[in-house]
Amino acid sequence: MWLVCLGLVFMAWFRWKRTTPKKEATPKPARPVAAMTTLAAAYGVFSLWTFFAWYRMHKPNRAYKWGGDGWMGPTTYAGGADKLGHAWATYALARLGTVMLRTWGGYTARKATLISSSLSQLLFTGVEVKDGFYYEFSFSDLTGDTAGAVLAVLLDSFPRMNELFGFRVQYFPSQMYKRKVTGESPCPTGGCSRWNVAEDYSGQTYLAALHLGGIKAVRNKVGPVAQFVDLGVGFGSRNYRPLPDRDITETPHQDLDLRVAFNAQGFFDWLLEGRAAQRITHGFFEVFQLPFASYPVAGLSREGPMRYEKEPS
Repeated sequence: MWLVCLGLVFMAWFRWKRTTPKKEATPKPARPVAAMTTLAAAYGVFSLWTFFAWYRMHKPNRAYKWGGDGWMGPTTYAGGADKLGHAWATYALARLGTVMLRTWGGYTARKATLISSSLSQLLFTGVEVKDGFYYEFSFSDLTGDTAGAVLAVLLDSFPRMNELFGFRVQYFPSQMYKRKVTGESPCPTGGCSRWNVAEDYSGQTYLAALHLGGIKAVRNKVGPVAQFVDLGVGFGSRNYRPLPDRDITETPHQDLDLRVAFNAQGFFDWLLEGRAAQRITHGFFEVFQLPFASYPVAGLSREGPMRYEKEPS
C-alpha cells in the first residue's frame, strides 16, 4: 500500500514540475523531403519483415489463387481476427505516416492524411496481390485494409471524432507463439516463421474504444480521472492461429465482449503534458492497448472446429 501512495506522490510532484511555465520553443523548420524519405524507409523495413515472416518459408502456389477464406465466421482461417488485424495494420501505419508528414514535413492536415492513408492502402493491396502467389488473394482482407485506411482519414480529419473514439490492439504472446519462438514446437516444412508475430491472433484482442475523457459532461463531473478510462467493444479469437499442438485441448473460440479499459494515452497525456515524450506516448497508445489493461464485463463466445498443427515431415 505504501508503494501505491509513494507512486501517487511522485506523479503529483512530477506533474507539478512539468506544468511550470517554460519558454516557448522555436518552431522547427519543415522538412518535407526528409519526412517522406523516412516514411519510405519505414515502408521498406516493413516489406523486408513481410518477406521473412510470410514468404521466405512458404512454398509458392502452382497457380495464382483467388479468395475463399471467408469473413468473420467461426470456421474461417483465424476466426475473423485476421480481418480486424488487416484493418488495424493499415490504420496504424496510416496514422503514423500522417503524424510524420504533419509535424516533421510541414504538410497540411488534409494533405498528410490523404497521402499517408493512400500509401498504406497501396502497400497492403500489394501484399494481397503477392499473397495470391503464395496463399490466396483475399477480398475480405482487402476490405479490412480499406476500412482501416478510411477510419484513419476520418479520425485525422475530424478532431472531435478522434477525441471520442479509438481503435487499438491489446497483445501478449500466446502459448503457441512462444513455443514457435523457442523452437519447442517446430514449424512444418515450408510453413510458418518465428518472425510471424502478426499471425499470433490467439494473443490479440482488438478494441473499439469510447474515451470517457472526450465527453465533456463526464470530464466536468469526475475530473482528470475520466481521461484514464475507456469503454469499448473487444473481439478476439483463440486457438485458431497459430495452430495448436495436440496437447492443447481448448476448443478454438471467438469472443465478443463489452470492456472497461485503462486509457494509457489519456494517462500519459495528463502526466507528460508539455513534455517531448508526450508525443511518443500519445502516438504509441493511439494504436496499442497495454496488456491485461482491459476487463470484459459482458460478452458472447462461439466455438469453431479443432485443427492441429501438422508434424514436420
